[in-house]
Amino acid sequence: MTATNSLIKEAQLVENMYDNMSIHQVPYKTLLSFRPLIRLLEEKANNSESVDSVLAKLILEKIEGHPFLSKPIPDQNIIEEDCEVFELLISGVLPPVLRQTELAKMSAPFNFNAFYITPSLKQLLSSNQIKIFNKGISEGEVACTLIVSACSMILNKYYGQKLQLAPQISFYFQNPETGILSHYKFNMNFQFIDIKKLKPLLPLSQEQIHELLSNIYDTDLWLKYLPPSHFAFEGFVIGHLTNITQEQSLSMLNYQLLQKSAVLYRENITELEGLVRTYFDIPDLRLGLTAIDYPLENTVAHRYKIRFDFLADKYPVLLAEKNKNSIYEKVCKYREILLIEDLKEVNQKTPIERDLLKAGIRSIIVAPLFNKDERVIGLLEIASPRPFELNSFVEMKFRELTSLFSMAVERSRDEMDNQIEAVIREQFTAVHPSVEWRFIEASYNLLEEREKDSKKAAMEPIIFDDVFPLYGQADIVSSSTKRNYAIQTDLIDNLQRARDLLKMSLEHIQFPLASQGIMKVERGLQDIEKEFSSSDESRLVDLLLNEIHPIIQYLQDHFPDLAPAVSSYFDYLDSGLGIVYNKRKDYEDSVALLNNTISNYIEGQEKEAQKILPHYFEKYKTDGVEYDIYVGQSLLNKDKYSNMHLQNLRLWQLINMCEITRIVEGMQDELAVPLTTAQLIFAYNTPLSIRFRMDEKKFDVDGAYNVRYEILKKRIDKAVIEGTNDRLTVAKKIAIVYLQDKDKQEYLQYFDYLQHEGYITSEIEDLTLGKLQGVQGLRALRITVKV
Repeated sequence: MTATNSLIKEAQLVENMYDNMSIHQVPYKTLLSFRPLIRLLEEKANNSESVDSVLAKLILEKIEGHPFLSKPIPDQNIIEEDCEVFELLISGVLPPVLRQTELAKMSAPFNFNAFYITPSLKQLLSSNQIKIFNKGISEGEVACTLIVSACSMILNKYYGQKLQLAPQISFYFQNPETGILSHYKFNMNFQFIDIKKLKPLLPLSQEQIHELLSNIYDTDLWLKYLPPSHFAFEGFVIGHLTNITQEQSLSMLNYQLLQKSAVLYRENITELEGLVRTYFDIPDLRLGLTAIDYPLENTVAHRYKIRFDFLADKYPVLLAEKNKNSIYEKVCKYREILLIEDLKEVNQKTPIERDLLKAGIRSIIVAPLFNKDERVIGLLEIASPRPFELNSFVEMKFRELTSLFSMAVERSRDEMDNQIEAVIREQFTAVHPSVEWRFIEASYNLLEEREKDSKKAAMEPIIFDDVFPLYGQADIVSSSTKRNYAIQTDLIDNLQRARDLLKMSLEHIQFPLASQGIMKVERGLQDIEKEFSSSDESRLVDLLLNEIHPIIQYLQDHFPDLAPAVSSYFDYLDSGLGIVYNKRKDYEDSVALLNNTISNYIEGQEKEAQKILPHYFEKYKTDGVEYDIYVGQSLLNKDKYSNMHLQNLRLWQLINMCEITRIVEGMQDELAVPLTTAQLIFAYNTPLSIRFRMDEKKFDVDGAYNVRYEILKKRIDKAVIEGTNDRLTVAKKIAIVYLQDKDKQEYLQYFDYLQHEGYITSEIEDLTLGKLQGVQGLRALRITVKV
């Protein structure tokens, strides 16, 4: 076989490449011709300043004896007769030194039947199989691209247009041995094409040209305005294949990682692993990805569904204490990519490295993933079963992936956090930070259940077992008496003013209803001046608003002489309530100021106490402030509870009660109505369970036995000293109700410290409480605060 026969046979590989595409040529007449190239060589030969002048002259001298090369060539097989001259001719555009590396082919215009292909392209075509043609674009679109390219060349030459011609076709080749896909971009060089006008040009207006440019996929329209019978293309086209596998795989990775669930499911990770294999051109490369929080104190209470690291099935917690100094911990600690070319050579292996080796991994690269706040939120890893296959050059390429995966992991984490937050808003109200982790955990479990069966999914019970309660209250002394006195005083003032106004009106008019109103008002005054009860308030307010005020309003509207007095009366009343609201306002403002001051103090101290050990805290404002604290191991997500923490909170509670007593005493000048508080603590030493009540959106004790605590807590503030009518709770004192003698001994030790620090006097009362409803035998200690 001659060299040219070999050339033509190899060129058939390219033609075969297009056989399944039904795209062979555009509908215009095309002829192979080297005349455009020869003209270029003549220009270079005549330009003595051109560095290509000598070579161009040599080529022209050689082809002088081969005139067929200067004419259109109807049959490219003619090239076989002058192979050496042909080889010399094309060296002007495709130097021999590049043919071993350049993926190129040459053919007649828009004809895929190549007359020459480079050795490197021949090797590619013979060792690979075409997998996909121009992925994402149909064959018809490719044919359309070629036709429009030909027509655009006509517009540029004969219709004065300057259209940019850059048609590109993509090929995917699959290695039959490794399965790796390679992506190539096919660029066509139309420089060596002459367009011949076979018939007179059809006139085209600028509007018609715009119509063409607006309909680039309408080939019928293009061929109508530029008929195939009117033009011919002579010359040849050089096509170049450029390997863009890395760029394309990186682009596809970027696209995949932008999807909402890109890193949430195993099938998605498998797809990403395939792209990563293509990117690195390693057919059995493994990809691992996991969401993680480092330092561990940043760990959230739920999982993120992103657990696809190489040891996910073996280690529930990748950064557990037993895995200290593992490659994963080092990556998080030093916040740098770690390359290990051979795991067998690692000194002081932890269980992590040993299990990676058992999993068939020899070389590995691990990278930390960061969020926008530069916190470690995940790990990305690739691995090979062969040592040293992953090296520093691979690591350089690997770095390009980390930012893409970081964004995907952060977005998925944020999405999960948003879903959990939505469940918490739906199922619960505001959640105390100390137990938020448990609500997050339960919300995550509910989301997983909804994915499995949305109809049967239900929120799991939230119960904390074996917790110790601490109850305290700072109750305003004689609050009911002072409130009733303020209401009584305002009502007497209001009734007297109303009576006086009605009496004055009778001096000007005869109005029997006014006289009847005076009678009712005076009876009301007599009632509340003797004794006042809560029922009197509603009855007398109703009398004023619904009987007396309509009469007074009528007098104002119909008797101008009474208008000034009536206006003065109404101006004295509260505009919102419609009654006198002076003494009661002073009382309520004083209570609000006192409550807010105590509440703010407790909240400030509580925040500091949470730093020692997280615990559940809930407070309520009534006539004073009361609060519940629960502490125990079940409330903790990370920390360890001990009895020392309970003792510390009890002493903390006593100190705060002393401070509250002092604060209230120091506020007396600020209060319109003088108020004092009595402090009460319930020392309950039996652990109990608390449950979140979905209907009430709050925690309550759980179980019949534990309800006893709630009963005692609600009744002890009304307790009296046995054998007397004296209340246990007294201003400037703190009472501690207890059940067992060991509780007494514990608090006596606290009192010793409080005396030493100057919080309390030396007086300590040991009291027995009178029988309460369903409760007897309660004891109490009472101390006096130094103010």
